[in-house]
Amino acid sequence: MEKKLIDEAVSTHDLQEASVKESAVEDKHLQASVSDGDTQQPNSETNKEEIKKTVLPKLTRGEIFTLSVLLGMGYSFGRIKINRDIDQKQVKKKISSILACNGIISPFLVVPAIVCLKAGLELEDDNGNPITEDTPNLALILIVIDGQHRMEALRQLNKKLRKECKAEYEGYAYLPLIDDYDVPTLLREANSATNPWDGMDWLTQLLTTAQEKGISTEKLKWVKEKAKNGSDSAAWAWVNGGKTNSKTTCIKASTDNQKLKDLADITSFENDKKLYEAAAKSFEGNSAKVLGWKVLPEWIYKQLNFLMVMDMKRSEAMNLLVTFLEGLGTSNAQEISQMKKTPNQSKDNMIIAKLNELFADFQSQM
Repeated sequence: MEKKLIDEAVSTHDLQEASVKESAVEDKHLQASVSDGDTQQPNSETNKEEIKKTVLPKLTRGEIFTLSVLLGMGYSFGRIKINRDIDQKQVKKKISSILACNGIISPFLVVPAIVCLKAGLELEDDNGNPITEDTPNLALILIVIDGQHRMEALRQLNKKLRKECKAEYEGYAYLPLIDDYDVPTLLREANSATNPWDGMDWLTQLLTTAQEKGISTEKLKWVKEKAKNGSDSAAWAWVNGGKTNSKTTCIKASTDNQKLKDLADITSFENDKKLYEAAAKSFEGNSAKVLGWKVLPEWIYKQLNFLMVMDMKRSEAMNLLVTFLEGLGTSNAQEISQMKKTPNQSKDNMIIAKLNELFADFQSQM
């Protein structure tokens, strides 16, 4: 299916179309990077005229194209909306690598936007605008599957070089070399083969796969959003009964639809979120970091389970804990957030002891 879509996408840009579009391509396209003019070497007026006079080939599987040529052909680039976020630390490393090697040493893997849309993936351009099947010139939009950190590094580096009136570096792109694939699998394997994924990356993969398979993404999106300000382990624990989902669990779920459905299940999701929202009312400002520590959701669910063992209905136990969390107060929240381990006790144990003390006082006043 993907092979057919790719063939259809690239065939829409034959030699005649290239000639027509060349007249509409301004010099800014020839000097632009992926997003704003940052990824190609400067061209003299003579070189620009030579490019315009050259009959440009279409993007073809098995060949590597320079970004300057692709941009000159009218192509633009986008990304899968739920792909891993840009990590500026990684970008700095990529910039150092480009400088050390005096250029990009590996091309960017791209796929026509129409292929990703047919797979049910949400896309966006460099400005965050959605890319849909109604987007103009859709056949000329390429989605970066592997290499977005290198592409961003190239963009930032070339922007700096341009200001210094120095020669910029060229970038390169190519289509998948295989005929049959699905985009989520391609995304997973391309990235895990080049840079081992952590929990957040596998969470992104689960989101991509769930979206393609028509599985609810509400819970997965919530976990990813909360994990940005803490650990993915803590984010999972808040809506998973106090238990985290290991990297191994996420890897298995990425290829097992039933396991993925279990992880994405939203049966108690709305109620479970209330615990987080209640805690967030007390742990705010400098103490908000505690929300990203798994010790807090683990303690809360331990109390929830204990109350239920004592014959309290889950809804009643939830309401009790919500009231407790909302009433913790700023001073208690600050004290917990500033706790540090001692020679005799770990930080987690100190937090648990403090929460036990506060909860016991809370219950005694009921």
